[in-house]
Amino acid sequence: MHIFITGFMGVGKTTIGHQLSQLLGIDFIDLDDEITTQAGLSIPEIFRNNGEDHFRMIEKKILAQLNSHTEPAIIALGGGTICDPENRKLILQNNICIYLHKTWEEIEKSLSKLKNRPLIDQNSPSKLKALYSKRQPIYELSQLKMPINTEFEPQKLANYLKLLTNR
Repeated sequence: MHIFITGFMGVGKTTIGHQLSQLLGIDFIDLDDEITTQAGLSIPEIFRNNGEDHFRMIEKKILAQLNSHTEPAIIALGGGTICDPENRKLILQNNICIYLHKTWEEIEKSLSKLKNRPLIDQNSPSKLKALYSKRQPIYELSQLKMPINTEFEPQKLANYLKLLTNR
């Protein structure tokens, strides 16, 4: 069983994934890093050279590879990974998925700090807000919703996951 972390761009999936990995003593994998390693291109290069559809095909293939690993891992997903129905089934079936939630207003404040994000580079804030609104109900299908605010503590989440997974 893996622990997947989902949420919109900039909510801290990678940072929190690393923290949970250390606290729980299990491997951490960033899906976007795996994609760039296996494709030999950065995500912006994949988008620029081949488009989003090609990126999503690579993403699906690598997600299936990672899910087939028998050793449990914490896997940070890309913001759109769970939106694909086949990916969603794979993520939610026999695994735990944590939705890291921030309000649109919180995300919007940090957009300018996010670098090398093709969807941010290619879309206006109003289109990104529409994408956020479209994705939010899908993220809500996760088994656990974790507000990322001033009261968030990785240790509390790790303790809860230990109880949930009997580790």
